[in-house]
Amino acid sequence: MDAQTDTAKYAAIGLRFRGSYLVQQAGYTLGIAALEGTPLAGKLPPNFLDRTAALRTDVEKAMEDKTVRTSESRQATSTQNQHHYAAKIWVRGVGKRCQSAMQLGAALAPELEKVSSPATVPGMLDQLQRTLSLLGKHAADMDKIGLPVQTHIEEGRKIYQALQEADTVQERTRASDMPAAVTAFCAKKGELYTMLKIINNAGHELYAHNLAEAAKFNMSILHRRAPQSAAPEPAPPAPTPAT
Repeated sequence: MDAQTDTAKYAAIGLRFRGSYLVQQAGYTLGIAALEGTPLAGKLPPNFLDRTAALRTDVEKAMEDKTVRTSESRQATSTQNQHHYAAKIWVRGVGKRCQSAMQLGAALAPELEKVSSPATVPGMLDQLQRTLSLLGKHAADMDKIGLPVQTHIEEGRKIYQALQEADTVQERTRASDMPAAVTAFCAKKGELYTMLKIINNAGHELYAHNLAEAAKFNMSILHRRAPQSAAPEPAPPAPTPAT
């Protein structure tokens, strides 16, 4: 994969996330990684944590650019983000309803017991499509136990269509609308996100025998909902990583 392809790939990922949240998430993840020390670092490529920390600094500095800040502000309130959030709420509710149905004896597809909520729009579209298909197949089973899902199916189809349309518009306008500085910034965000996921994978590998400890390695800071007021956000627990 050449550099141009890498930039496009990472920019597509980075466009999904707010820079400020990503920087805070990196602070937390690098902090707990530093506390784990050599056992965790040994499960990563050489100097991986240092390179991640340097990239976090690059993203933070890039947010000082006025063009980047303007783009971030628009992205935080984009139509696509609103539909993505609506999709998260929908899959969460459907998942709980299906769990109840299975506890009542309904023989549903195992995938419906725990419906995931992907962080990226393409991932969410795939999840919505699979879940809607399975719900359609099991609608009669849900009716029998008094937990109908037809209304949920109709709502999910509307959400899927709205999210797909918003994603198509964003994909079509991305290249022409984004200044070079914003493209580079999104690429850095995408690369940082990918590196944080790799650190989390290493943490889960390290604590494969201890799910409670493994749960520390999560992306909950990044994926929290944007605040509805101007109140300051609580600072995440982010120890300074070792250098």
